[in-house]
Amino acid sequence: MNPFRLSGRYIFISFIAVVLSFFFHELAHWITGELLGYKMGMSFNKTFYIGGDPVSKSHEMWVSAAGPFFTLLQAFVFFLWLRKYRNENLYPFLFFAFYMRLLAGVLNFIHLNDEGRISAWLGIGNFTISIFVCSLLLWLVYKISKENKYPFKFQWITFLLVMFFSSVVILSDQYLHLRIIR
Repeated sequence: MNPFRLSGRYIFISFIAVVLSFFFHELAHWITGELLGYKMGMSFNKTFYIGGDPVSKSHEMWVSAAGPFFTLLQAFVFFLWLRKYRNENLYPFLFFAFYMRLLAGVLNFIHLNDEGRISAWLGIGNFTISIFVCSLLLWLVYKISKENKYPFKFQWITFLLVMFFSSVVILSDQYLHLRIIR
């Protein structure tokens, strides 16, 4: 790998990685809820039931699991692409999957997120599945970073970009109440 130089292209790809990752994570929740017969709404950082709560706790858990499942699938696909093509521009798609689930896991201290709700429902503590998912994603990030010899500067810049863009998405969603699907 040549020495990393931050470019407008990499910044834009990082932005796209964050937005698409949020979108497809939430879309997975939305599709699952709709397939289970619920009317669902969706924003970039939230999927919600319209007109009532789920009929069963198991339905709620399937809807909760769909987003992290898609995020894990995304991480594995981009891990394999990064391994095959060694294109550093794909890295934000893998890194953000880890960052997104880590942030959700930490926020379980405040309000249970996807893996936290499932862990609590299974009676295995609020953090068990979050720790497992984050550990798996961290291992993928670490492995591809070592294999592709990504320097610390590259890792740090990627972290700052995904943190900034995810903050923009989360705060926009929280304060502007942007709905994608009603």
